[in-house]
Amino acid sequence: MGAHDSEVHPEAAVAPGFLTTHAAQTFNRLADEALRADGLSLALVAPLMLLHWKGPMLQRDIVLHSAVRQPALVAVLGKLEHLHMIERVAVAADRRAAMIELTAAGKQAALRGGDILRSLNKIGLAGFSTEEIAQLVALLQRFSDNLTKAAGTKYQK
Repeated sequence: MGAHDSEVHPEAAVAPGFLTTHAAQTFNRLADEALRADGLSLALVAPLMLLHWKGPMLQRDIVLHSAVRQPALVAVLGKLEHLHMIERVAVAADRRAAMIELTAAGKQAALRGGDILRSLNKIGLAGFSTEEIAQLVALLQRFSDNLTKAAGTKYQK
């Protein structure tokens, strides 16, 4: 069911909040379906991509750079460790802390995840001109920034 179906309330059909939520839900569902073939999900691949981009990080820093809360992230990292995609390396200065590092399998999964997400973005942007894409990105960033300011939270770009 698309965002423009007659079953959608007329106000929702033109509301940016509804449209972005609907697009995100559809994107996430398609990403999970594509990643499932590799035994992954969007929730699992997101920290892998972050670690691939930023390098080894403390768990608390992964929380700061993601949309996932601490308890959920602990479960995700546990699953990634069980899948041998990450490893924890003790920090000499703080025995309670551990650096989270990608394994070779984790690096491969991060690259595969990135390929899948770029492919889905390309599908979603089919028929858009370069200028329209730039405008859409700028407008969505502004929309997100406005909501972030209203919520009093800090969004990490």
